Amino acid sequence: MVKVCHIFDNARPGVGVTQVIYDLMTAQDFECRGIFTGRTELDPRFTRLISQGVVKVATSPAERVRALVAMKRDGFGLLHAHGRKSAWACICARLLGFRVVRTQHFGTLVNEVQKRPARLAKIRNIVTRKTWWVDHWAAVSKTSKSYLQSRWDIPDDRISIIYNGIDTETFVPRAGSCQRALRSELGWDEDWIVLISVGSLVARKRHSQLIAAFAEMPERPANARLIILGEGSERAQLENLVAAYGLSQEIRLPGRQTDVCNWLAASDILVHSALDEAFGLVIVEAMACGKPTIATGDKGPAEIVDNGKTGLLIPGEERAPLSDAMSCLISDGALRFGLGQAARNEAIRRFSLSVMGREYAALYKNITSSPQRMTVRKAAANWLQ
Repeated sequence: MVKVCHIFDNARPGVGVTQVIYDLMTAQDFECRGIFTGRTELDPRFTRLISQGVVKVATSPAERVRALVAMKRDGFGLLHAHGRKSAWACICARLLGFRVVRTQHFGTLVNEVQKRPARLAKIRNIVTRKTWWVDHWAAVSKTSKSYLQSRWDIPDDRISIIYNGIDTETFVPRAGSCQRALRSELGWDEDWIVLISVGSLVARKRHSQLIAAFAEMPERPANARLIILGEGSERAQLENLVAAYGLSQEIRLPGRQTDVCNWLAASDILVHSALDEAFGLVIVEAMACGKPTIATGDKGPAEIVDNGKTGLLIPGEERAPLSDAMSCLISDGALRFGLGQAARNEAIRRFSLSVMGREYAALYKNITSSPQRMTVRKAAANWLQ
């Protein structure tokens, strides 16, 4: 069995990457341990793994080196990095003899332009020799891969696209009396058409645009409701916007929830209004619950939603098309049902935990069984030339 050490700096509650790392660490096919290098709030599941000794907290460079040495001593030879700031830890791991794979969970090209001057990026890539300390990269989408190639100039043969997976036996459709019971627990009326959005209350999620599009929906029915799950710095601003539209009864912000699967299963439509997304895990979760998605933009979510088959894609930033899409699905129950069924099938086929697990298992096997692409000595020699 492959022994994998995961190193990560983000395990906050309610974040997609937290769920993906947890699912990988608890998969049956691998023996896994973890090194947590961050200082942020921890998801309770990771707090439990720390108490069990499965995850080691290492916030200082010295602690990280000691943790890596201990992992190597225990027979772990593969490091899977998930953090944005993991370069030095990966370099140390390579010096200790680990093979290294890194997943790019975040990052998009805004308007297809690099977020830093091209000359600076080129100089950095020359100095770093295209991140020699990473054997192979995993991108969570084509969008993520494009970002990697732009930022680090990584060639195609060093990047694999592995879509995030979710538990399709936890995220399941609920119908009839089961769904009515869920709605009753949440305090929803049986005849409501509920649109739900899930994500941190921060500017890039564009919840303010969503609220405005809902408010400006032409001939919005009286039983339409918008639920926004999440917490963040924009809460007060969003609450003020809801009040300004006079929609405090129609739009609700219940905060962060631990049982997102129940909220999704009880709802009718997922709306994902963020444009700057490398993937969009909640979209896959909603699909597995048999819900159609309205998604905006042409980044990661556009790789998940098949327009007109599993949901509706809104290409631009304008509110009117988003309003029209919401109105369309609210008014057409047969369309919602058909899109939702197709979405469930697609989630099982492309985005299940088993699919993600098989693809990472193949990647791990390929990395550990092949000769190192570039040794530390060779990288140093090339850099000095």
